[in-house]
Amino acid sequence: MEKAVKAHRSYTNMAISGQAIDRHLLGLKLQAAEEKLSVPAIFRDPAYAKALHYHLSTSQVPSKTDCVMCFGPVVPDGYGFCYNPMEDHINFAVSSFNSCKETDAGDLAGAVEEALLDLRRLLEQTPRSKL
Repeated sequence: MEKAVKAHRSYTNMAISGQAIDRHLLGLKLQAAEEKLSVPAIFRDPAYAKALHYHLSTSQVPSKTDCVMCFGPVVPDGYGFCYNPMEDHINFAVSSFNSCKETDAGDLAGAVEEALLDLRRLLEQTPRSKL
């Protein structure tokens, strides 16, 4: 668990500072457009389009007040997942389009709640380490 948390923190810090791979690729694409160059082949590759089809779009909305924010999914068959960690709880808002038969925000919210409760039980029975 500690290793996973450290890896997540590292990737999050990279993303926050603009070092995630998608930012570099977006920069290359925008530079090509700005210089009126043809779009590089990677951006026409089906794998690139698939990589940008975000079934799960998440965002932390840090707020010191106990409020819930929400945003919608970014693709028709996706989910929007907004969260706000507080001192003693986490506010979540999960959304999906009703028109999509493959997604159900209520089911996803329930699965996340169950996973968090499992994680809590696991952490409560594990001796505390010195992080």
